[in-house]
Amino acid sequence: MNHRFVLALLPLVVAAPAARAAEPFALKDGDRVVLVGNTLIEREQRYAYWEAALTSRYPDKNVTFRNLGWSGDTVFGDARAGFGSQKDGFNHLKEHVLSLKPTVIVVGYGGNEAFDGPDGLPKFEKGLNTLLDTFAPAKARIVLLGPPPQEDLGRPLPDPAEQNKNLRLYRDKIRDVAKQRDLLFVDLYDLFGEVAKAPAAPLTHNGIHLDAQGYYRTVLALNKGFGLPGASWSITHTASRTLGFGIAVEAIAPLKLKATAGYLPAPPPPADAPAKLAPVPARELKVVGLNEPHTLFIDGKEILTAKAEEWQAGVQLVGDPDQDQAEKLRRAIIEKNRLYFHRWRPQNETYLFGFRKHEQGKNSVEIPQFDPLVQKQEEEIAKLRVPVAHVYELKKAK
Repeated sequence: MNHRFVLALLPLVVAAPAARAAEPFALKDGDRVVLVGNTLIEREQRYAYWEAALTSRYPDKNVTFRNLGWSGDTVFGDARAGFGSQKDGFNHLKEHVLSLKPTVIVVGYGGNEAFDGPDGLPKFEKGLNTLLDTFAPAKARIVLLGPPPQEDLGRPLPDPAEQNKNLRLYRDKIRDVAKQRDLLFVDLYDLFGEVAKAPAAPLTHNGIHLDAQGYYRTVLALNKGFGLPGASWSITHTASRTLGFGIAVEAIAPLKLKATAGYLPAPPPPADAPAKLAPVPARELKVVGLNEPHTLFIDGKEILTAKAEEWQAGVQLVGDPDQDQAEKLRRAIIEKNRLYFHRWRPQNETYLFGFRKHEQGKNSVEIPQFDPLVQKQEEEIAKLRVPVAHVYELKKAK
């Protein structure tokens, strides 16, 4: 009996035109990506769903990410001032970014400035242009993110309708600046709004700050904004031939293949996610021509059993080895971010480098000791971002 055997990886990223369709966003080997902005950027390093998605899209590229987000920050560097002036905060922002010699800078501001309403737009536009001019010596490719909307979680929390009007105004201004400077603009306001239209659980803690589920569920929106292509693959296996699309595949025996995906799928959703928050399945396995139930094994591990008609209709695979690897990648990125955070923002900075350094400044020599720890994590990330070969085999169910 001839068996038709099809596996399909549903897209991790939804293809969509970028702001400049003729020149889509792409990372290059050796790129150093710096993310700078407010709480939206800073808190992403705790969850790393965004960074893991971008990292896994370039398995053959050595790309590093450094998160310089700062809660409550603005284009003026307000939150970075410490015990100094706003000018000091802006200088800290400039020094931190340029010292990393970035080749790509992702800028996420506007959420805090929007509280100044329409009257604050001219000041914000000037501040944003000043910030971008300050980054010019890096000669980096710059991506501007529009601020996401506030989420309405109901009363007694404030109704965000009025503030969302302000956020749209600031979103529009960022888009204008991006157009004037020929920069890629990613409209998080509209993209996040699309995610919120089909809520399975809140996206935020308080209507403003994304939680783990919020960062997880907005990965598709973010990648859509970047204009990244889909990450689908399929295998068609018959008695006479085996064809792979977007995946390297080798026939070992009837209903047994050795295959290596082009990209890792999305990691599993947050542990506390409700059942209806289950991700779009990363893989769909279709088997045409079976007459009885079969069990799927991946690398010898039993995954699931389905009836012949279920295999023919398509069975969704969740929790396979590639998804496990994707989660390990995400956790390795979180650890890298944690180490780097202590490298550039030590908790006792005032005693190490500030006006009280006469007390404990001698301990500042320990801060560079984070560098080899960060590098070690980068090496682990480099290994985990590359999909490995797995053996898929179907056997008659017992």
